[in-house]
Amino acid sequence: MHGLRRSSLFSPWLALGCLSVKNVWQAISEYERRHQANESTYWLKFELLWREYFQWLALAKGRHLFTFKGSAETAPNTTFHQECFQQWSTGNTGYPLVNALMNQLNSTGFMSNRGRQIVASCLVNELELDWRYGASYFEKQLLDYDVASNWGNWQYIAGVGADPKGGRWFNIEKQRQYYDPDGEFIDTWQGY
Repeated sequence: MHGLRRSSLFSPWLALGCLSVKNVWQAISEYERRHQANESTYWLKFELLWREYFQWLALAKGRHLFTFKGSAETAPNTTFHQECFQQWSTGNTGYPLVNALMNQLNSTGFMSNRGRQIVASCLVNELELDWRYGASYFEKQLLDYDVASNWGNWQYIAGVGADPKGGRWFNIEKQRQYYDPDGEFIDTWQGY
């Protein structure tokens, strides 16, 4: 979840248009040709495909990318409570991993893709808050903010986007055990 060796750090450059997905894809393919494909090159390409997917999805959805109901038949069963949202956004929930991730975001402007999914799932599923407030908060905080990726991913988690399963729920404790078993990330970002 943290450390410079756990991220390509391409996302701010892609979001600002300093790098193109096509050029990054070609560089990865060239690396694979010269050395060999590996799990890291697979996941880099996988995430680039998702980024491109959300760009095209945003183009197709237009203003529906920002509506509460999105593409869903029914609206999510969520609402908005200022106090609960404040706890989430300042890293003061009952979930140490979520707190650490939000502290990292607020301090650095960065959060891993997995972290983004975990905190989004917490906001929508555990706290039952309107997903658009989380998307708007990320818009203000992320150094690598990208309209299509941000809003498309939030819709995906909330179950109002392009997901045939109708939303994603991440078991926060299971995620903590898998991604931060020794509590190093939580300790570093003071999630308690």
